[in-house]
Amino acid sequence: MFTDPGDYVLDVMCGSGTTLVEAVLTGRHGWGADIDPLARLLAEVKATFVAPAAVEALAAAVERTLTGDLDDTWRPSLPNLERWFRADVRRDLARLRAAIMAGAPEDGPVRRLAWVVFSSLIVARTSVANACDLVHSRHHYRPWMEDPDTPGRYLRALRRAGRLMADFGERLAMAPGAPGVPRLVGDDAQALSVATGYVDLVFFSPPYVSALDYPRAHMFAVAWLADVLGTTTPAYQERARGYIGTDRAALARATRQQPLPPPSGVEEVDAVVDELAHAPAKAWVVARYFADMAAVFAECARVVRPGGHVVLVVCPSNIRRIRVDTHSLFVAMAPAASKGRLVVEDTYERTIHDHRRVMPYLESAFGERMRTEYVLVLRRGPDEPSAQPASCPGERLSVDHAELGGGRVDRDQQRPGHRGEAHDRLAGGQAG
Repeated sequence: MFTDPGDYVLDVMCGSGTTLVEAVLTGRHGWGADIDPLARLLAEVKATFVAPAAVEALAAAVERTLTGDLDDTWRPSLPNLERWFRADVRRDLARLRAAIMAGAPEDGPVRRLAWVVFSSLIVARTSVANACDLVHSRHHYRPWMEDPDTPGRYLRALRRAGRLMADFGERLAMAPGAPGVPRLVGDDAQALSVATGYVDLVFFSPPYVSALDYPRAHMFAVAWLADVLGTTTPAYQERARGYIGTDRAALARATRQQPLPPPSGVEEVDAVVDELAHAPAKAWVVARYFADMAAVFAECARVVRPGGHVVLVVCPSNIRRIRVDTHSLFVAMAPAASKGRLVVEDTYERTIHDHRRVMPYLESAFGERMRTEYVLVLRRGPDEPSAQPASCPGERLSVDHAELGGGRVDRDQQRPGHRGEAHDRLAGGQAG
């Protein structure tokens, strides 16, 4: 509808990487950015094909290694570790870490897949931690009364990942033309490592206003994988204050002289903030959310080509029983936030069925549950031509096209009317 095979699709809040997967399966180049290091690892693994035989070889190696002597003393830096993880689970997770490093001694797609499966033991509806509702972010203490068989769970999950990779490979082989090239291009939707006018479509689903605290949901897994993710528990907790939609440090900008947020310049946003005057912390959360999203719209307008589209899926929210029609506020603010470069082209509605939800919800406490989400279609208007930067930095993800019977995109054989080789030039570079 908005792109052709060979085009570039960018998800600025890519989460677990579904957009990247669907892009490469349809012959597009799927790019993603996300502030959360665990989400970036998930997205990379989900969009990168690993031969099922390699996954089975790893599973066999881990299973074999687990029968021997392994260091089970490693522990993460996590407050109240003994409360949240039984002693036998702590030992088993440490042994699994050692077995993964022995079974996949070199960093690469196989080892990274192994780490994602490891994280799924912890961030799950039924976690090996003494916690429930981890996928809902606001987890609650629930002690295991018996050994949850952490190694057995891991091996079953790893082999299940191998079967999923087999399916992924079959679908990649049927992709139109050569499979697209997935890539991570940074960690900040407000400052992307993407050249101006480079992508054809930006597609994303922003977080709700003050709904999910992703760092709280991911904290236990990040602690056990801190060295893998290149972070520390304190650094991750500090970084959480910068997540869009967070309610952490809500009153950090409030002062005695300025107890409520100043006007944003968007009448519709200011009206919601005024309704929350009785709850200053929530008023600041809403004001900051829409200020951050204004910066995201500006960045999306920068990276998408003239004539390209920005498409987002969004749902209204309830805050202190006050309805926040996020989609309507985005429609009102996007043109001004992008300095007129984004024009609202269309809005679609979709029903959200209760049986497909993951999050629990108490209507008596929070207000009527939202059952309609909106797809907003914004078009990037034309502007003055500018010189195309020589490269677009980003972290390339590997897809073994030769093994799938494909080949890399030949950028000298563009479809008629495409923007040509300058647009398609890729260069290496580490994601932020």
